[in-house]
Amino acid sequence: MEQVVLISGHLGAGKSGLAKLLADEYGYHWFSTSNYLRQLAGTKGRGDDRASLQALGDELDAETGDSWLRMAVMAECERIGPTAKVVVDSLRTKKQLEHFRRDHRLPCIHVHLYGTSEEVQRRFSSRPGFSQEALEYVKADLVKSEEDIQSFKNDADLRVNTTRNDPRDTLARVAASLGLYSAPDVRCVDVLVGGQYGSEGKGHVAAYLAKEYDVLIRVGGPNAGHTVLGATGQYTYHHLPSGAKETKARVLLGPGMTVYVEDLLKEIAECGVTPDRLFIDPQVMIIEPEDKAAEGEVKKNISSTGSGSGAASARRILERGKPSVRLARDIPELAPYVGEREPYRGSTSRQLEKAYRERRSVFLEGTQGSGLSLFHGRYPHVTSRDTNVAGCLAEAGISPSRVRRILMVVRPTPIRVADPLGNEGKTSGLLKHPTDFLKIGEEAGLPGDELVKYEKTSTTKRDRRVGWFEWEQYRFACSLNAPTDIVLAFADYVEAGNREARRFEALGQKTIKFIEELERVAQAPVSLINTRFPRGDDAQGDIRTIIDRRNWTARNPQASG
Repeated sequence: MEQVVLISGHLGAGKSGLAKLLADEYGYHWFSTSNYLRQLAGTKGRGDDRASLQALGDELDAETGDSWLRMAVMAECERIGPTAKVVVDSLRTKKQLEHFRRDHRLPCIHVHLYGTSEEVQRRFSSRPGFSQEALEYVKADLVKSEEDIQSFKNDADLRVNTTRNDPRDTLARVAASLGLYSAPDVRCVDVLVGGQYGSEGKGHVAAYLAKEYDVLIRVGGPNAGHTVLGATGQYTYHHLPSGAKETKARVLLGPGMTVYVEDLLKEIAECGVTPDRLFIDPQVMIIEPEDKAAEGEVKKNISSTGSGSGAASARRILERGKPSVRLARDIPELAPYVGEREPYRGSTSRQLEKAYRERRSVFLEGTQGSGLSLFHGRYPHVTSRDTNVAGCLAEAGISPSRVRRILMVVRPTPIRVADPLGNEGKTSGLLKHPTDFLKIGEEAGLPGDELVKYEKTSTTKRDRRVGWFEWEQYRFACSLNAPTDIVLAFADYVEAGNREARRFEALGQKTIKFIEELERVAQAPVSLINTRFPRGDDAQGDIRTIIDRRNWTARNPQASG
């Protein structure tokens, strides 16, 4: 048996509330003495009211010398297995406690709860079903005497005054003493962000990595589409983390997200993600149809996707406290993934705390790119959020101290959205060294018309503008994100022969020199190289596209440093 937590205290001190939360939050097996006595009373044809159960307990104490509770707990421990944790609610006498202390097979931790007499009596009288005809408080209390209470106080490994606590306050204090919280030095989160203006190929790389992780979490909104080619074909994720369709990982949508409910539910169904895997934070902001309508002018002026994410984020600030603001917790259709009341099952902080405690690997997928950051991009051609690693962590509710690795994705030819009226640079922003896909194809040895055909934005299907690599912008993104790893996507846009490369040494010499310079400027290795993105007939053949040069893995984050 891993651990047995014994709880003692007067009626109304908070014993049952603590036991329930230890069971719900941390997987303890809850042994309730009241339930045990109630079941035993049923087999004996006895009453199950409080007075009858107390009388039955007295008889058992007399018959067994107060050892019945220890024997019942021991039998339950043997039934549920040697690795289980048990919480016993609760001890009545000091002799019962002595029997547990003498049995060294049970690694017991004794928690004694207490409070002012006024407070514990108030709690007792406020219980459901209480009436003035009920037993007087002193008679109802199962603790036999103040001598027993004094013995509990002296023996306790932990004493907690619950006078100004609710059950969750008590849990926080007890869980800390039981070692149930993760240490702040547990680093098990890897973050992937875009290093340019979006469309760097993050989704395809994220899906490749996703299979190594226990938990996938996404931030941002449906204005970012991540197109992935996997075993089940090509798919574009707008809400769920890339690879959610082809992994068994737990999936989290962080509180900083914006979602359009109809499209989210459609995506969940298409990806076959069930409620046991998906957890949506109750604080996620809902995009309303009027948010999409409100972005019409923005869409025209700066080539916004018009998804409504920005307008919804603005309403979240400007309309606080108004019924017009709906969060995920307000949407009945999302209840299977969110929960219906506190503490919500979808709470990202709760799920992440569990992941840290269990040493699970966590993959945070950022959306859009560093150059589109609301704060660090070239205003006004920016998005509605900070797209760098610090912003993504804040949206997810992850401390920087949890981060193990930061991956930043770049492509040799950064892109921006094309303006249908030809106002290039005035809507989606400037490219420092503009060119076109025909010239890129000519220099790389690729069919330029193929690039023009396939280079469409994932969300709006607009044409893209393209430029040559911007070293100054790249270094700025490195400064903002401090990546431990660089990911190069679209390596075939440097040399067409890279499409056939399956190992680093098979890449063209021009590409290898480009990679070496990326590493010098970033002072970080290029750990992953995406050689191509199979499309059309090519997508039916060999879909291996990643050259993996990492010296680390996410499968055992503690071991890989």
